[in-house]
Amino acid sequence: ILRMRLLHKGWIFCVVLIIFLAACSGGGEVLPLVSASDPQGRFDFSMPDGWQGVTEGNISTYTPSDYDGSEEALRVLLFLSPTNTLDAEQHIDTAEPMIKDFLSSYLDETYEVIDQGEIKVDKYPAMKLDFAKPYQDTYILGQVVITAMPGMVVILLGTGIRADWEAFEPTFRAMLKDFHLISAFTPTPPQS
Repeated sequence: ILRMRLLHKGWIFCVVLIIFLAACSGGGEVLPLVSASDPQGRFDFSMPDGWQGVTEGNISTYTPSDYDGSEEALRVLLFLSPTNTLDAEQHIDTAEPMIKDFLSSYLDETYEVIDQGEIKVDKYPAMKLDFAKPYQDTYILGQVVITAMPGMVVILLGTGIRADWEAFEPTFRAMLKDFHLISAFTPTPPQS
């Protein structure tokens, strides 16, 4: 009888856990997306309808129309820069400082990685890091995706206050899915 009670309690716990996890994973809906092609013709991308995109150098910033520039405001950044090599070792040596500089410009040491994984962006392998930091009585959450493309450094970074980010995350995933590199680096053969 004791085993039956423990088994019964185990099933009840599992059912409650499944219901809880299903409720937590509900997230937001994907916002309607519109084309946000790179002015330099390097990539195709989509952003939520009504958002604005600004490209300065190697960084494209996508924000809602009411973006106020504050740290907690929802935004997506896309960093794209050639490494000018297809040699794997040279690519890593060139890409590493670019990645560090970009991330240190937007994420301070108070952010902590809370999850990591691997995904694909435009059919290329990518590392995904979810991060968070305390902010007032909530958190600032986000995700950075670093893509391993030949001759190119591609980083997508999305952040926002917890409630906004959790509602926006399905849209961020759809934006990642819509990213397509148009012109990758192609080395010029040496002239003899």
